[in-house]
Amino acid sequence: MENRDYRVDSRMIPPVVLAMISGFSLLIFEGPTQRGFLLIIILIPFFYLGAEILSRHITVGPEGLTIRKFLRTVRVEWLHIESLDAIRSGNKLFLILATSSSRPIIITNTIYGFRELADAILRHVPGTIVSGGAKEILEQTPSKLGPVVQAWIVCVVLAGVLAGRLAGYGS
Repeated sequence: MENRDYRVDSRMIPPVVLAMISGFSLLIFEGPTQRGFLLIIILIPFFYLGAEILSRHITVGPEGLTIRKFLRTVRVEWLHIESLDAIRSGNKLFLILATSSSRPIIITNTIYGFRELADAILRHVPGTIVSGGAKEILEQTPSKLGPVVQAWIVCVVLAGVLAGRLAGYGS
């Protein structure tokens, strides 16, 4: 079996990139002022989250999983996974992999091809470590449009603030 890669849903990329550009442009226009410093403090977590969303990458291979996020990578071999569970909250679905050597690994259904990813993981781990609830939950994977809508809302808000700043409001 060869490696298979999974990334964040491509519908998330345009609003995240546009929002990050708007936020960065706001910082440039504000310059080294007290308000600019406050804006940096407010936007740093936003920039980190955007970088994390854009860099999220999961590779499924014959030996195990490799999960790459911004500034960190986690590698887990199939043999080291001790339990697999799933939780559903509305349209959010979380796949939880527990190992003895690290914290639990949580994979959300914002990953494009989540159903295929979950099936690949289920094929590689022993059925005895998969909770009964996980099998049931994973059979009915919900569509995930909420994060895309949220990303567009953040993009529109930041673009609106930038447009207001360019029009002279808040000077």
